[in-house]
This record gives sequence, C-alpha cells and structure tokens, in this order.
Amino acid sequence: MPCFGHENGIGSEKCSKCASPGCVECLERIDGVFYCTNCLLRRLHEVECEVYYSQTTEAARDAQLEAKRRVRRNWILTGTLSLFAVPAAVNSVIEDNAFPSALKFLAVPAVAIVVPYLIWAALWGIPAAWKWWKGLFEGFSAVIFSSAFGWLILAVSFFVIPIELGYLYGVFGGAINEYRKSVRVAAGAVMAT
Repeated sequence: MPCFGHENGIGSEKCSKCASPGCVECLERIDGVFYCTNCLLRRLHEVECEVYYSQTTEAARDAQLEAKRRVRRNWILTGTLSLFAVPAAVNSVIEDNAFPSALKFLAVPAVAIVVPYLIWAALWGIPAAWKWWKGLFEGFSAVIFSSAFGWLILAVSFFVIPIELGYLYGVFGGAINEYRKSVRVAAGAVMAT
C-alpha cells in the first residue's frame, strides 16, 4: 500500500479512523492507536468545539442564575425598603401643614405608589450606571490620585456621580429596561452582556 504522505513511501499501518495507509513517520501513534494528520486535526477541532460549547453553556447558566437572583433580590429589597419608606413618606404628607388638606387624600395613594417605584428604580438603575461609569475609568493612571484634590475627584467620580446618574437612569425608564433584560436572561432567552 502506498503511504498517503510520501509518493514513494510504503504504508505499513492504517489510520484507525479513516483507514488511510501510511508509514510510521506520517501516522501519529496515540495510546497504541495510529491516526493520520487529517483525523488528528479533525479531532482537535471537535475537542475545541466541545470545550467552547461547554464553557458557553456554563457561562449562560451562570448568567441565568445571577439574573434570577438579581430579580428576586431587587423585589425583596423593594418590598422591605417600602415597608419603612412608604409609611414615613405618607406621614410626612399628612403632617405637612403647607400641603392643602383637600388634596391629601389624593397625595397619600400617589405617594404609596411612587415611593416603591423610586426604590425599585434605584435598585435597577444605580448598578447599571455604576458598571458603565466604572468602564469609563478603566486604564486611568493612579497619578491623579496622589494629592488631596485627586482623592476628592475620586470620591465624587466613583460615588456621587454614578449614584445620581443611576438614580436618574432608573427613574426615567432605565429600571424597566434593566429589569426586562434580567428577566429575559433569567428565562434563558438571551445571553448576558
């Protein structure tokens, strides 16, 4: 039998997968079994695809679990914080003498609806804005933070601004967007970004 790798070579063995004849130089012996170059490359590609698929599947599963946790956690926090914030806000409306008494009966239900929404919006908006803000400063040098003024910039940049931006983002629709994204990821419809 002629060797598949040499024109004048004699194939003394065969590939265990495709049965191509080859010499000992052209076939690779792994665990006592001979493989040709094409079969080895094909198997390497299959293994790489299997590893990639398993990593992708694991990453999707992790993202799905995290999204489910985040949805559950934010609803629990909204409910818990609302238990304290709604009575305090309603009480401040009732006791506010500058507020017209004729409108208090309309303001109390409105406050009872708006306060939980504001809490919920903050819980969804602030983390999204924080992630975006942190990404803006990746790669910045620490030289700017070698003075007291630099530390002031750090405090304002990394704490006050993203919290304010996140709150505004959440209140004006970003919370709904973040919530819907997490629900879709939790349901397995899309991968997390």
